[in-house]
Amino acid sequence: MHPLPPVLTGGPPAPNVLIGYLMAWKGIPLAAAPGIMAASAATEATLQALETAAKVAEAAAAAAAGTPGAPAAAAAATAARLAAETAKATSAATNGASIAAAAASGASMHACAQPWPIPPHGPGVVINGSPTVMIGNCPACRMGDTIIEAIGPPNTIMMGCTTVIIGDTGMGGTQGAALSAAAASGAACVET
Repeated sequence: MHPLPPVLTGGPPAPNVLIGYLMAWKGIPLAAAPGIMAASAATEATLQALETAAKVAEAAAAAAAGTPGAPAAAAAATAARLAAETAKATSAATNGASIAAAAASGASMHACAQPWPIPPHGPGVVINGSPTVMIGNCPACRMGDTIIEAIGPPNTIMMGCTTVIIGDTGMGGTQGAALSAAAASGAACVET
């Protein structure tokens, strides 16, 4: 979890489903998650490499200060920083559009304001909501589910209603997994 904002913002959440007096969040269809995850992982690796290259070039420029190579090192550092910032902005726009398309099914879309350092992480969606509990034809979101944003690393939903267990794995832990296994086996199962 990151500090800005410390809660899910944006939406739209489910207006007719309340969990702990809060409107329930809806994830993207589970079939759309692998594509979003792959794009996010590739983007994150590229952005980290460009950020590292920019920092190395900036350190080299600082070390070259006062030498005949200082102007060339400063130009290289500026070019590396520009490449990193351009890639961030392009990735934020491209991945943001993919996330918005996945959320078009009715899923809730988180609006993250956390800078990376700039631009903000952008829109995000829950990629691993409940496979068995649907809200408005979208997977129900739970504490412990993963949010993928346009740029930046994946995040986890940290806040939820601890007295409500949705679905099979999420916050339900071993109890949910046991119920899921029982349901898959076809065995009679009674929860008390």
